[in-house]
Amino acid sequence: MRFEKYFDTFKEHLEERNLAERTVETYCYNTKRFFNFLEKYYPRIISLEKVTKDIALDYQKYLGSYKNRKGDSLSSKTRILRLIIVRKFFSVLVKQDLILKNPASSITLPKEEQRLTRNILTQKEMLTLLENMKLTDPVSIRNRAIIELFYGCGIRTTELCQLKVQDVDLKEQTATIVKGKGNKFRIVPVGQYATHYIQLYLEKARKYMLKGKRNDPGCLFLSQRGNPFNNTTINKSVMRSVVKKLDNKKYLSCYSMRHAVATHLLANNVDITYIAKLLGHSSLKTTQRYLRVEIGDLKKMHSLYHPRERDS
Repeated sequence: MRFEKYFDTFKEHLEERNLAERTVETYCYNTKRFFNFLEKYYPRIISLEKVTKDIALDYQKYLGSYKNRKGDSLSSKTRILRLIIVRKFFSVLVKQDLILKNPASSITLPKEEQRLTRNILTQKEMLTLLENMKLTDPVSIRNRAIIELFYGCGIRTTELCQLKVQDVDLKEQTATIVKGKGNKFRIVPVGQYATHYIQLYLEKARKYMLKGKRNDPGCLFLSQRGNPFNNTTINKSVMRSVVKKLDNKKYLSCYSMRHAVATHLLANNVDITYIAKLLGHSSLKTTQRYLRVEIGDLKKMHSLYHPRERDS
């Protein structure tokens, strides 16, 4: 690989900071995307010392105009992430004395678009979905336990996939997130329903997932082949199966479940600081992104409680 020594230095730096494995993978993957850009548009550059400020700005323009095969542009969030990674990459090289200056230091990040998620299930839809999840076999028991846990505490997808059997305390009805985002530790309540279905899964379904597998990977939830889930496989094999039980055409993902938890708690007057703590957010600004009130609810509250509306 071209620029291999630079890449290895950057990866080693990330690993030394004890970042989450997925974070390291994301940074490395997007660094290679930048290399691909250089190889395609600047093939004569064989050393990163030759990358100039103009080339870095050209990469920014490239991301802004990029379209995939479907003709879709990159979201502002994706562009921001890739630009941050490039800036960080060159910053590390400067600190390691591999290059003299950071050509990406002058890059200004675009403003992040605040997109409303329109596929969040209402409280009624969520309860109907759970009621429709009948327990007919080990897979359906596992899926019900997963959905109940997602809805019980708003756990992140990666956190659920990495959850070990011993991380769930059925007596206390809690789950311990050993390595959350930023490697942060927290304990979250999961509720009586999630506890019940997890216990049922452990008693009647998990052994089925292992069926003949010599080594138990230790993760709480396993695929039908006895392997731990990752963000992709859990959405494909679990969420796609569950979404068939919805009468509407709303898209259901692990992320939208987390968003639903935050929205429903807010609707029931739970203080945002408690919601932030449950979700593992270090900043309330992050939590607020989840709590975009639907315009219908906003109009209803406005007409009921705004002093000008009440007087009319």
